[in-house]
Formats: sequence, structure tokens, C-alpha cells
Amino acid sequence: MTQQHTVAQGETLLRIAKQYGYQTSKALYNHPSNAEFKALRSDPNLIYPGDKITIPPKKEKFIPLRTNSINSFVVQNEKEYFRLQIIHEDGDDITGKRIVITIGSQTIDTVLPSDGLIEVELDENDSLTGQVDLYLKEDQSSPSESFTAQVGHLDPIDTLSGVQARCNLLGFDCGTVDGINGSKTKAGVRDFQYEHDLEVDGIAGAKTKAKLQQVFGS
Repeated sequence: MTQQHTVAQGETLLRIAKQYGYQTSKALYNHPSNAEFKALRSDPNLIYPGDKITIPPKKEKFIPLRTNSINSFVVQNEKEYFRLQIIHEDGDDITGKRIVITIGSQTIDTVLPSDGLIEVELDENDSLTGQVDLYLKEDQSSPSESFTAQVGHLDPIDTLSGVQARCNLLGFDCGTVDGINGSKTKAGVRDFQYEHDLEVDGIAGAKTKAKLQQVFGS
């Protein structure tokens, strides 16, 4: 029986797929019944609350086996990752600085590489909220910076909440990520526009969104 799933804030396509017995997000994303959804969301890692995803009925597969032989099977299983890139707002080198990430059942205590990119493979059913502690000075007993990062909470760039979240993460304060174009959001957008030689009007138009997506990386 075909079902329809309405995306809630914080859900990922992979976890939705597994909820209905599929092992990969592609099983839903590439299914013909979700062509409209796929056209709307070119990146399956960026889906939006309210998006409608068709859940097709699972089909049984019948595979002929060879007698008196060993039959091998490969089971596809998509992994989920927590990816975080740290860049110092003043351009200072942060290579080798200590970072501690606590997410789900894991605590990763490591140092930042030259590009500031940290990738953690998530265990199945791990929490999608991580605590990040940065130690930017030698022999610190308490972190210089601490913040919470939420996987699956970044909305698409074509939404105001997506603009707000990206600006905030890049250091341009848009306030609460609520989809409301208030004075705080306009100020954050203006700061971003000024920094990147765009027309400074506080409006997240097509050029501002394109530049924001380029700078943020998604």
C-alpha cells in the first residue's frame, strides 16, 4: 500500500527511509513516484518540513540460487555522517586546535585539520544533536567556544529559515531561525552582503542566496 510521509523539522531522508523498511535514501529519492519531490530538492540531504514523500510498497525479490554452490549476497546499507567545518572569523590558522564533539553514543576528542573539516560516522539511531567544544589556546581546561549543532535542521537555501541558519553559522547574526524577516534578520543579511560586495539592502534575493550557498558550501 502506497503511503505519504510529511517531513518534520530535523528528519533526514535516510531515517525516513529506514522507518519504512528501506536501507537507503535513494530507494525513495530515485523512485518515480517522488519525481516532483526530487525536482524540488536537488540535494537529498536538504529537505524541508512539510515536504511530501511518497512511500512505495516494498516488493519481494525472488533470486534463483545455484545448487551445490556458494551463493553470495551483498546488502546495501547507507551510512549517516555528522560533518562540521570550523573556520576562524579573523582568518587565523586553527590547524591542530583541539575539538571535542559529543554526539549520540560517541565522544570524539581530536584536533582540527588544515581545512577545519571534521567528519564522524553516526551509529544507527544516534541522536542528531551534537555538542561541540573548541579549545583555541594551549593547555585550556575549559573550552574557548561551545555550541550545539543539529543534523537535519538546515533548511533549503530558498527558504528564509535556510538563509537565517547559514548566516548565523557564518557569523552574520540573523537571530532566531524562525522564518520571520525581522530587523535582526535584515541586519545579518546586510552584514553578509557588505562582506561579499553585494548590494546592501537586507533582502535575501537571488544573488544573495547564490553567494550564501557558495560561501557556505550547500
